[in-house]
Formats: sequence, C-alpha cells, structure tokens
Amino acid sequence: MSTQSRPLNFIIFGEMGVGKSSLVNLIAENQLAESSSSAKSCTLEATEYPITIPDPQLNVNLFDTVGLDSPTMNNAGYLDALVKAHELIVSLKNRGGVHGLLFCMKAGRVSNTMQQNYRLFYEFLCQEEVPLALVVTNLENEENMDDWWTKNKAHIENSGIVPVTHVCITTIKGYQNAYETRYFESRKKVLNMLKELGNCDACSVDVSSWFARMCKKLRQFLVPTKGLGRSRQKMLQMLTKRCKLRKEDAVHLLQRIDADE
Repeated sequence: MSTQSRPLNFIIFGEMGVGKSSLVNLIAENQLAESSSSAKSCTLEATEYPITIPDPQLNVNLFDTVGLDSPTMNNAGYLDALVKAHELIVSLKNRGGVHGLLFCMKAGRVSNTMQQNYRLFYEFLCQEEVPLALVVTNLENEENMDDWWTKNKAHIENSGIVPVTHVCITTIKGYQNAYETRYFESRKKVLNMLKELGNCDACSVDVSSWFARMCKKLRQFLVPTKGLGRSRQKMLQMLTKRCKLRKEDAVHLLQRIDADE
C-alpha cells in the first residue's frame, strides 16, 4: 500500500475532563498533550498535533479543541470558542478537508452538555457532513470494554447521538501498569478506527454558501432582504432552543459568522 500523500485531519471535541488530551497521548504513544486539569489556562484555539505512526502506516493531524463547557470560560469566551471551532473547520478545507470528528465522552449517561457539544459541532458547525466517531473513555475497570456499547447503544442513540463508528477504551495504564494490556488494546482499536475513517473522502465546509445552506436545511429560503429576516429567526431559534445558547450570545454568533462570509 502506498504512503499517504497528505495527513488525515481529525477534530477531537467533547466536554472538559473526558480525556481528549489523553486520547491524543494514546494515539501518539507519547505525552504530547497537557490534560485540562493541569493546563495553566484555557486556550480558545485548537491545539494541533501532527503525528506519524509507523504501524499501521498513518500520518495524522489531531486538532484538540477546548471544552465548550469549561468552568473558566465566561459567556464571551464560550462564544469565541464556537467561532474558533467554525474557523478551524473552514480552514481545513485548504488542507485536505476533515476526515472525521472524534467525539469523546466518559462512560456514563448522556448529559445535556454532551448533547450540546454534539449538536453544536456535528449538526450546526459541520452540517452533519463530517463522519463522527464516538470515543468512550474511562472503561479500564470493565471486564470487557466493548460490552459497554452493547448495554448503552440504545441510550446513546435515543439521545440523538448516532456515530458512524465507535470505540470503547481506556487512555491510562494505571498504577504500576495495572491496565497496560487494555491500554494497548485501546490504542490498537483507535488506530484502526482512524485508518477506517481515513479510507473515505475528506469533507470540506463550503465557505461561500455556509450560511445559506444551513438556512435551507431549516427549510427556509435565503432571499435578499425580506426572506433573510425569517431565515435568521429560524437560525436564532435553533441556537437558543436546540443548542441552549443565551439569546444575546446566539445573535452575536450569527453576526460573527456573517462577518466571516
């Protein structure tokens, strides 16, 4: 098999503390990323980690995004994080597109914040076009990590989260390497998942028609002046009711996105 001509691009997102940085370190098999608990400050920019893996042959760029629910983030910071996430997705169009979204969650019930992260990244920012993989962490104490998905698949899907693929893993080796076997099993599963996602064509957000296409998805027609008001109102409702943003933040976000066009 020939070597990749371009790196595969993956965006990692999820709540703060679910193991996004640990996932990066698992893939790299190296301590590249700082965990949210030890980070000195919360950056609004996504952190890029270029990683080359010899076996299986993989050349990837991982983009670790800030947790949208970070307790250190005020309303303005939360809004900026959303805009930065949108800018990242758009910028990757010139770098081969996005091969997948890696949605991290800790094993447990689906929270409102988790649903909010999913909807904002997958439905709103990526227009449901980028393949989404669910990465379930914190399963080192399970007798069989994959059993978690069998038991919880219905709950996840009933919460509106429907990934194209998933992995049930641990990202830690534990005290005195107690979970080392499961750690390496987890790494193998994640690398196989990345390879699987990389076999499909990358997705790109069409910058020129991003706003218009979202409005069409909401079954509205974006026409000059008169029609624009109704479309914007639908967008506003989606952000405030479905994505649970404050109205003033939603209005500001739409203004920032309009300015991007």
